[in-house]
Amino acid sequence: MIHRITSDLPSFKPVELRPGLNVIVSAKSEQSNDGQTRNKSGKSSLLMLIHFLFGKECGTESLFRKPELAAYTFSLEFDLRGAQVRVSRSGATFGWLAVELVAGSTAQWPDDPLRGQASAKIAQAKWRGVLGLAMFGLAENLGTYGPTFSQLFSYFVRRSENGGLAEPTKQAALQQPADVRVGLSYLLGLDWRISQERERLRQEITGAQKLQKVARDGGLSSVIGDPGQVFTQLTLAQKGVDRLTKALAEFRILPDYMEREKEANHLTRRFNELSDEVAQQQFYVSDLRQSLQSEDAPATTDLERLYEEAGLVLPSLVRVRYEEVRLFHESIVRNRRLYLEGEIAEVEVGIAERRRQLSKLDTRRSEVMQLLQTHGALEHHTQLQIALSKAVAQTERLKQNQQLLEEVAQRVAELKIQQGQLTLRLQRDFRENQPVLTEAVLAFEAASEALYSDPGNLSIYPSENGPEFSITIQGRSSRGVNSMQIFCFDMMLMQVAGKQGITPGFLIHDSHLFDPVDERQNEKAWAYGAELARELGFQYIIALNSDQFPAPQNRVTQLAIEQHIIPPHLTDADGGGLFGFDFY
Repeated sequence: MIHRITSDLPSFKPVELRPGLNVIVSAKSEQSNDGQTRNKSGKSSLLMLIHFLFGKECGTESLFRKPELAAYTFSLEFDLRGAQVRVSRSGATFGWLAVELVAGSTAQWPDDPLRGQASAKIAQAKWRGVLGLAMFGLAENLGTYGPTFSQLFSYFVRRSENGGLAEPTKQAALQQPADVRVGLSYLLGLDWRISQERERLRQEITGAQKLQKVARDGGLSSVIGDPGQVFTQLTLAQKGVDRLTKALAEFRILPDYMEREKEANHLTRRFNELSDEVAQQQFYVSDLRQSLQSEDAPATTDLERLYEEAGLVLPSLVRVRYEEVRLFHESIVRNRRLYLEGEIAEVEVGIAERRRQLSKLDTRRSEVMQLLQTHGALEHHTQLQIALSKAVAQTERLKQNQQLLEEVAQRVAELKIQQGQLTLRLQRDFRENQPVLTEAVLAFEAASEALYSDPGNLSIYPSENGPEFSITIQGRSSRGVNSMQIFCFDMMLMQVAGKQGITPGFLIHDSHLFDPVDERQNEKAWAYGAELARELGFQYIIALNSDQFPAPQNRVTQLAIEQHIIPPHLTDADGGGLFGFDFY
């Protein structure tokens, strides 16, 4: 129960509360016109202040860090497990809160930050831990996706500005489905760890499936290659490694490999030159032999017959001269033949010598080529080693990629099996907690029945995604009906969670919840809330605008709501708001 809310801000209007129904009213001033709203009266700010004093994060956008408020301290007195404590906080020192024991004892607190003292300064995160443990029985570290104090507390102090009045099961518009399932499972007494574990599995499966999809689509080709070709690539890469390994094992290094390579080139070049020379000299010998055959002296009978045919008779002197010439010519021919025969013999000797050299060159070249074929240079050996290292690295990378893909596929399959096991656990949990679920369904129906002749239904059932919460009520699409669904759902939570002792001991509804609702349903809701608060012993705090009160002639219940109005009486006039001045 909250006793009072105060501040050292002189213009702040203290809020004094009492057990049961508490109504904070913002009245429309006589000076207000039709276009003026009452948003500046401070009703919503009061909810922000309560969250602020219960340890909410205080970012730079926080109302209490504005220059007009940051220097002032706000305080709230409330009951917490046998102790009445006052907690104070300032926007200037938002990371710390002052906690003071006002009455009673903190002996029942699972974690007592006062440690026997009357007051203590407590860090904001620590304060939320203390509240979570004392108010909801939350251990300090429940793991990722586990329930938290802020998550549960916000169901009992919904804020319209963050979408807390949009859906019954969500206390904020951005609250994720898994967060809803964990929080509500905890408050209803179900095994919330199933939803926590399911969300962890869902995140892991989603991540693995995204990796698989990206890999299948080629998005990771630069990292793991083509997934469809990894096995083939690995097989070929391993073959390359084996080939290079064998080549290195058989490799024999020839220290002067480069010199032998140069020698082989020189031998080949010289062999070709000699072969060309032999061919040329063979042609030369052939020409010489032809010349030798054509070097015969002309026969004298031919000359004599020429003269006779011409009718001339050679004179004796001419015949003597002719004979001398013939003998001279024959000597020239003989000498010529001797020269040609000598030249042929000399060239043939040269040819024989070159052929001998060719044979020697060929033998040596064969020896060198054999060495080059069976040995290698040190540089070649080094290159082979480098190539082998690269091939081994590539093979290893492909093996790792193949293993990664196999592990991801196997992990996805395992996670889906675990999901199925969680579904079975959830079904078993629902069977074991049938009384609690029945109580929740009946509590919702009772609240709905108090408002409508045709009451709505709350369904809670296990699904593959975890616990599902479904509400069926006539006229569900209207904003007014949606608001009353939230009212009924919150009343259900106060009953079911309250029975387990895991509520703050109060429930607060802002006027925005009742804005779209017919005044008769509003009056019925307030009457039901007042009666349930009295019956169960919790505090029901509502903030209303004065024009939300039904006219006396339209009253449908016996609720004397005016008797539950508590100070301060807020107005939309200047200075009539919670903080006493307008700084928006």
